[in-house]
Amino acid sequence: MARFNIDTCSMLVEFNASVWTARKLDRKVSDEVVASKSAGSKAAARVNKNLLAGRPELDVIQNHVTAVRSYVYDNTLPWSDSGLRLLPTIRFMAFNARMQDEENTYWDLCKSFVTVYPSLITAQAMALGDMFKREEYPAPDTIAHKFGFSVNYMPVPTAGDFRVDVGNDAQRELQDKLTALADERVSKAMDAVRLRIKGHLERMVDRLGVDVVAGDAKPRRFHDSMIEGGFELCDLVKGLNVVGDTDLEAARASLEQCLAGVSVRTKKTGAEMSVADTLREDMQQRSAVKSQVEGMLNKFNW
Repeated sequence: MARFNIDTCSMLVEFNASVWTARKLDRKVSDEVVASKSAGSKAAARVNKNLLAGRPELDVIQNHVTAVRSYVYDNTLPWSDSGLRLLPTIRFMAFNARMQDEENTYWDLCKSFVTVYPSLITAQAMALGDMFKREEYPAPDTIAHKFGFSVNYMPVPTAGDFRVDVGNDAQRELQDKLTALADERVSKAMDAVRLRIKGHLERMVDRLGVDVVAGDAKPRRFHDSMIEGGFELCDLVKGLNVVGDTDLEAARASLEQCLAGVSVRTKKTGAEMSVADTLREDMQQRSAVKSQVEGMLNKFNW
């Protein structure tokens, strides 16, 4: 792989969010289940109570965190097993603005939860029945500490940053290892981008197919997101291609040209159809797009 200064065009980002789980091991009920099933080991079953069973207030926060985590993964590249992600500097402004908005939303949801939390405890006495234990719920004035949201940015380390009090030979060896590690991580990051494009192309080929059932052609169903996601992926990959891989750019450009080249139909109302709706109705263009995508899969080295 050609050498490149990844530290000048990228940074590392670390995202962490915590949400109170509202789960508690109930040893008494666990023992009852083990006994009722005549199990020979107490470890055969563990009953974890949902302290907020039937309540959606906490799920809303967890769902938000899941969505934010998906956004981070979609807009960054893998870097290390510790959770650090590689963020191209060209995407920093948009990424940081989005994360600030997401954090504000997160804390608004947490504030709403903390406000109603005391009343939720009272309601759970009926929901949990004999399993309810008031002491298992954190005090209302401490529950806010169960939540957290943080986004941290840091530079990509380089071999030149590695300075320790060892001999010159040992230092050179350590710097060489750091350089090799960085190259390996960049290579894996770019492989991840290629797999995103390849996976999307494979889904397009599959869903744009037409089955023949009892002599009748039955176009396979697909969601609008397959086409919209294709456009979004093309825009995303333009920023994620931090090493300027020419094959990757060519694949991205080919997909973008393919989707943009669809001649959208007009509805009876005079309004233009979406690309997705056009491909649902125009079998000729549908077949042409499928063939182009198959050509991309065969042409590029994935």
